[in-house]
Amino acid sequence: MNETFDTVVIGSGPLGLSSARRLAEKGQRVLVLEEGQAVTDPPGSHLRNQDRFHGDPKSYLEEATGHLAYFDAQVPREQLPGAAVTKTVGGQGVIWTNLCPRCDATWEALSSQGWESYSALAEDYLCVQAAEFDASVRQQKLKARLAEHLAEAGRGVEVLPTAAQYGDSDYLHYTGPHDILTGAGAAGDRITLCAGTALSLRLRGGQITAVDLGDKLLEADNFVIAGGAIGTPQLLHRSGIRPKALGRWLSYHPILITQMVLDEAYCAPPGVVDRVPRLQIRPTKNAPWFSLVLRDVSPFEPKDPDSQIDPNRLAEIQIICPVDVREENRIEFDAHSDPSFHVPLSSSDKARLERAFRDAEALTAALGRCRRGCEILWTPFGFAHMTGTTRMSAVDDGTGVADYQGRVWGFENLYLATNGLIPTRMAVNPTLTGVTLSLHVADALLAR
Repeated sequence: MNETFDTVVIGSGPLGLSSARRLAEKGQRVLVLEEGQAVTDPPGSHLRNQDRFHGDPKSYLEEATGHLAYFDAQVPREQLPGAAVTKTVGGQGVIWTNLCPRCDATWEALSSQGWESYSALAEDYLCVQAAEFDASVRQQKLKARLAEHLAEAGRGVEVLPTAAQYGDSDYLHYTGPHDILTGAGAAGDRITLCAGTALSLRLRGGQITAVDLGDKLLEADNFVIAGGAIGTPQLLHRSGIRPKALGRWLSYHPILITQMVLDEAYCAPPGVVDRVPRLQIRPTKNAPWFSLVLRDVSPFEPKDPDSQIDPNRLAEIQIICPVDVREENRIEFDAHSDPSFHVPLSSSDKARLERAFRDAEALTAALGRCRRGCEILWTPFGFAHMTGTTRMSAVDDGTGVADYQGRVWGFENLYLATNGLIPTRMAVNPTLTGVTLSLHVADALLAR
């Protein structure tokens, strides 16, 4: 490779490619490194867009989870048996759920106007919309019933923004990292995607000089690590960059799920093709979890007499329940930079999870009943939405890995684009917030 690049981005997921696109749109030449191979065609497109998964969510889920590499699924809950990474072109962006609520726990990295403008830009990059779901009969009826059910508690229900569009099709087209690049237009010609494993970073004082790929070194003016909340601190550790906060303050989302058989009053008639519902109940002070009512994928095997149910009568409830942000919750890396996880639930975490479980029962009862074999359960802890492992801080006081521009403390040209930057106890899906930050970080890099 004889080309020269202004910036090397390590990681080809939605956050890495959003940073790369923003830099390219501002005139930079960007190299994106990806350790994994392509599993979709075109590379980085969403797996779920393939024809064979239309109308068969179960088969999609089985194949998608096959692209997750678990660290140790047999460990106890406090060691996060669900912790996994996706090493493919497009990263987890080829299998993500595409749910894009805005951040519910912002911090001072951006002004309120900054959060608004960068969130809107992130929604544009990801092709986020909500209006198309209102054509669903279930959507309208479930929304009205939930509004009635939640009113006394001061909670509300809204349409759930999703990075997916119907267009002229009866099926959703889910945004994948390939779509982020395609949206770059002519600026996409300034982005080069290359296979290669970043073994470590080469340091000289407060500068990163190159990425070590084992057989060669790649030099650039700036470097952005977008390896996720596990891969990013792992690469820093392997490179000898080990600030006090690295891997600490880890947060994640225990996720509860059940599949319902809806009361017929909330459904389209049998045989009518009905769009899927996607509704959100945002967290409140007294109910600090994020609740979703939608028809999507589920891990269940239904049992008789519910093994055959009209699809129009099915929906899922998911509740995303945040855990407390505590310094002692952490990833630890051994001498080979292999991770282990230590995230015991606090007493307030346990109480919050119990209350969320009761809320799921009440929501289910308000809309129908649990499908047999699909009763309420918690997914493996650590499976979803890890944050905080390379958290931002306002000052270099040992509580953060990067500053509020995403630049690693003590380095002039090393930036992070990862959900690991998030320092707060978010309850909602973090991808839109992560892309929002990646765009902010790209602009901060350009401004230096």
